[in-house]
Amino acid sequence: MSLKEKELLSFFTFMIALMVQLPLIAADPEDIQYKISQTDSTLTFYGSFRTNSSPDCLFEIFLNYNHIKALASDGMEVQLVDQGNDWNLIRYKFRRFIFFENISEWQRKIDRENQVLNIKLVSSVNNQTAMPGMISSSGFYKVREQGDGIIVEYHQCCQLTKTLFTELFIKILRNEAIHFIEKLAEYSNENCSD
Repeated sequence: MSLKEKELLSFFTFMIALMVQLPLIAADPEDIQYKISQTDSTLTFYGSFRTNSSPDCLFEIFLNYNHIKALASDGMEVQLVDQGNDWNLIRYKFRRFIFFENISEWQRKIDRENQVLNIKLVSSVNNQTAMPGMISSSGFYKVREQGDGIIVEYHQCCQLTKTLFTELFIKILRNEAIHFIEKLAEYSNENCSD
């Protein structure tokens, strides 16, 4: 078996194992809502949930390195690269098994006037060419008052390179996004209780 064939076999094995580990979780429609759209190489996720947490506490969760690390998925290493008063640069290292690794850096910046924290992909590198690469990705967290509560909105759009595994990878990203909004809602309610 050639090195290229071994690489593809390893990647395919990884993707199947990852799909088994990330089942699609049904969200409670009263608490969490989400909408997903996709093309052959782009995934757009919009999620929201209602909370009684204060906006200041929510923005602390969205920006603080310790909270970001606590919210990271399994198999992900999180490192604070740089930070200022209302921004930071976070490096994520995602590893599965011994053969796949992605390192990406994301800038987060708060726009307090508009109650938004913007997120932008700065760089992304894979160690396997068979793995779809991130061409671009950006999004935001938005906090808005509604009635006697707060609505937290999370939006992310990710464009990937086209490879043999792009469609499969987009399905995995869908599951991770749904899991993330559910985890964020639970974590926010636990850590921002009055």
